[in-house]
Amino acid sequence: MINGAEREVRLGAYSFTSPEIVKALVAAERRGVDVKVVVDKKGNATNSSSRQALNLLVNSRIPVRLNGKFAIHHDKYVIVDRAHVQTGSFNYSRSAETRNSENVLAIWNVPELAQQYLKHWESRYAAGVNWKSDY
Repeated sequence: MINGAEREVRLGAYSFTSPEIVKALVAAERRGVDVKVVVDKKGNATNSSSRQALNLLVNSRIPVRLNGKFAIHHDKYVIVDRAHVQTGSFNYSRSAETRNSENVLAIWNVPELAQQYLKHWESRYAAGVNWKSDY
């Protein structure tokens, strides 16, 4: 879904360590897609793999915010071009890709649903703090 984005990607995540997702987001930004990310603060701010992934995003001009408002920001979804939604249990992590039992649902061309997810994403992004790369 990220690889097919033409205008906009909004990602909300709990765990964020996947090199493949980072590459897809950076490639989207390089195509001119407006990409923004919000992730859980506690689960990512001190994890070295997460820090590396977040640094790669912000060093590629992709705004990232950490949300620490909740016990955990347990969201896992992507909104693409305000029309498509990917959601499920799948954390954006190597463990989710290779070891865990996960589920993912891709919903194409349902802008009404995408708008509901976008409203949720905007509230979580607004409550977050900017991630600053440490290199």
